[in-house]
Amino acid sequence: MPILITFFGLFLRLAALNDPVTYDEAYTYVAFVSRSWWGVLSDYSLPNNHIFHTLLVKISVSLLGNQPWSLRLPALLAGTASLPLIYLLGKRIYSSTTGLVAAMLAAVCPVLIRYDSAARGYSLVALFTLLAWLAAADWLETSRRRAWLGLAVAVTLGMFTIPTMLLPAGGIFLWALLTLAAQKAWRRIPALLGAGLLSVALTLTLYSPVLRVSGWRKLFANNFVLPVEPGLYFSRVLWERLTQTWEIWTMQTPPALGWILLAGVILSLALHRQIARQQISLLAALLAWLLCYVILRRPDAYDRFWAFLLPLGLLWAAAGYVETAQRLGAEQWFPWRICPQTGPRLQRNFLAALTLSVLVYTSASSLLTFPQRWNKLGNVEYLAGELARDLRPGDLVLAGYPNDAPLWYYLSRLGVPEATWRARETFSRAYVLVTTSFEPDPAKVMRANHLDPALFAFPGEFLGESGQVQVYLFSPR
Repeated sequence: MPILITFFGLFLRLAALNDPVTYDEAYTYVAFVSRSWWGVLSDYSLPNNHIFHTLLVKISVSLLGNQPWSLRLPALLAGTASLPLIYLLGKRIYSSTTGLVAAMLAAVCPVLIRYDSAARGYSLVALFTLLAWLAAADWLETSRRRAWLGLAVAVTLGMFTIPTMLLPAGGIFLWALLTLAAQKAWRRIPALLGAGLLSVALTLTLYSPVLRVSGWRKLFANNFVLPVEPGLYFSRVLWERLTQTWEIWTMQTPPALGWILLAGVILSLALHRQIARQQISLLAALLAWLLCYVILRRPDAYDRFWAFLLPLGLLWAAAGYVETAQRLGAEQWFPWRICPQTGPRLQRNFLAALTLSVLVYTSASSLLTFPQRWNKLGNVEYLAGELARDLRPGDLVLAGYPNDAPLWYYLSRLGVPEATWRARETFSRAYVLVTTSFEPDPAKVMRANHLDPALFAFPGEFLGESGQVQVYLFSPR
């Protein structure tokens, strides 16, 4: 059954693999993937460069060609690989039943599918979080060196993808420390600290090109990671970001389902000692660590900042209901109680049939949209194709956020030189793309590209539009 869940989860993620590229995905390619290998390793001008993920994307594009699906393939594989790991964690900590339910929930979760099919590093961080927890649990139980090393390596690769791996890693190390203290295994604490120090040393080694070329401020003190002013943060920013995260995570699900799953998470925390095989709750340790981090760092955290929590949250939600039902004897209401000899087999068959039904239904719904999604051109992609046919030497193409990076990406795929969209004061003609819902004034797009509108002969010629994106043609003044 875990293999079947993984297969269906992969299928559901394939449907979104050729969707129009988003701003961050396109910028990742144009600013980093398209550069040299050394550039990927050393350029941290913006934290958009999730370095380990960018390296994997560069390998994928080099082998398979520059396509939206090849950009997203590393994230897709990481997200798909997380499904059997969720099952293994659920089986190890709770029961195989919880593992199956949690893996099934992760396979069909809309927002998780979205993260797993986007060319960003968030699915890799989630994968390395699951691997680190498995390795830590194994080491605590067996003291095996390979588990100890696996913990350090998983944390290192997560940090090399996005430094926010510090959030789950800190929770896992705190949980392991509390577990050793509860077991009075004081002699093993230095080994745990050694795993943490090893991960720090390996992370700094991997980031040494960044520290050498971009400098430590780009990594540790860039504008995107600086703490928000305390008064503003605790009065408005934190609540706004958490509200946005909840809205995005529950956007494509029935309104009540998110609250039901959250109730399951709370139930698993409240009844941890009764339903889990581990003495200390990782959820409690992680919440304590995140609370300290939020108070001290005050991050301006969007939904993707917390993406690593989704697989864990689904596991805890499944445990809250499944394990509580089993411990409280709720199975007595099911038909297999009539025949105790075959009860366990009937229970497994019922669960397998229910899981398979959910997967088949969601996959069939996705299958109906599959051809349309793979063949549909986005607005910017369509306009890039139209522009590429008309562009002449000396032409300039300008766009503002959020169309600029996707436009650069699609123009580069069509062989248009990079100089065409690099802002300059001398040009023969200038195509300007505006978004009616965001930046409808061509002059604002020009200023956003650090060009004086006085360089352009107004009014420009309106050429057409696709969706909310309009195209104007200007001559130099």
